[in-house]
Amino acid sequence: MKHLNKLLFFFFIQILFFNSILFAQDSLLTPQDAVKYAIENNYGVTISKNNIEIGSINNNWANAGAIPLVSATANKVIGINNLQQRLSNGTVTNKNGNKTRNFNAGVAVNWRIFDGFKMVATKRRLEELERNGEYAFRKNLNETVYNVITSYYNIVTLNEQLKATQEQIVLYTDRYNLAQRRFEIGTGAKYEVLEAQVDLNEQQSNLLSLQNSIAVAKSSLNNLIGKKPDTAYKVIDTIMIQQLPPFADAQNKIEKENPDILLANSNLLILMQSKKEINSARLPSVTLNGFYNFVRSSNGAGFTLLNQTYGPSGSVGLTVPLFSGVLVKKQLAVTDIQIKNQGLTIAQIKNDLQTTLTNAYLNYNNSLKAIELEKNNLVLATENIYIATERYKKLNITSVELRQIQISYNDAKNRLYNALFQAKVAETGIALLTGDIANL
Repeated sequence: MKHLNKLLFFFFIQILFFNSILFAQDSLLTPQDAVKYAIENNYGVTISKNNIEIGSINNNWANAGAIPLVSATANKVIGINNLQQRLSNGTVTNKNGNKTRNFNAGVAVNWRIFDGFKMVATKRRLEELERNGEYAFRKNLNETVYNVITSYYNIVTLNEQLKATQEQIVLYTDRYNLAQRRFEIGTGAKYEVLEAQVDLNEQQSNLLSLQNSIAVAKSSLNNLIGKKPDTAYKVIDTIMIQQLPPFADAQNKIEKENPDILLANSNLLILMQSKKEINSARLPSVTLNGFYNFVRSSNGAGFTLLNQTYGPSGSVGLTVPLFSGVLVKKQLAVTDIQIKNQGLTIAQIKNDLQTTLTNAYLNYNNSLKAIELEKNNLVLATENIYIATERYKKLNITSVELRQIQISYNDAKNRLYNALFQAKVAETGIALLTGDIANL
């Protein structure tokens, strides 16, 4: 057993040494670097950016139907016919294999100059769709940055927990060695040795679990920032908490800057323009048509051997809708309901965001109080564990008491790291709600 314990301890030291070499070789990835890489390489962000370009391309008067259509046509027909013709003056013509040639060509211009204001409504809808794409991009970008920041600081927290576990292993190893020596000289019990060994094994298992969690978390962060899953890097070892703006300022900023509200308002404007497009079907439309035609026809026999015409022509068309089977009325009724629902959706989004903001501020302030409390607890626990270890060496306390003090010390550290992480998550969430997350 003693030989096995020495082997396990040696193996643990080797792991620490190997990890230290790996970390020394890895480059440092700061939170700012992670956000920068995500903006440049994240697939979802890139797709959203491309959608903005699509909206910009589609936003033109041609798609709105305000540009005239110009088309050119040409047609040539050659035929061989048998001709039998009797004219009123008594002339009779009979000819087999009579060749006919017909050729016509032309240019036509069609321009709807008035369509019940549909083209104006369509153009405004296309403009709003372009802005809609920009809001969707901002929403996607902000959410990506939020995920990057929270994932990054999750790794920082796991690293600190890993360090705490490594420290615990050293403490538990000392306790095991002390229990072993006390047992060997007859001042300690066997169960104290076994209990110390079990606790040490548990911490070593926790170490392996944390190492795996860190590897998984880094792989997930690499996916967010567009890197290969196995890309190695180091992260910073501190979590800095920034001061939040006043609650009222954050509330006002949500109304003006939150992408969810901007996107919902944009969708409402799109529906309103769609209603105008539908309503245009009730109004008259005016179309200008212009033509330039060339027609040539030749016959090998018959009354007309050659006929040729060419020149411009034009027309004005007026269409007045009289009855559409109440189709327009039904479409407008559906659109009115959609507009009403969108208004309710906006109200729900605003209420949800205000609730989320309130909860985030509560979590943030509670985390700040917990951080101060746990910092003080950690100072006390650090002093307590030193005193307890010395008392255990002098046989003044039992191994059970020392174990409980070691657990309390480890819990104090973990509570501090978790409080720091929760404060950072709340801070980042508030920045996401107010649209300021890109400034973190």
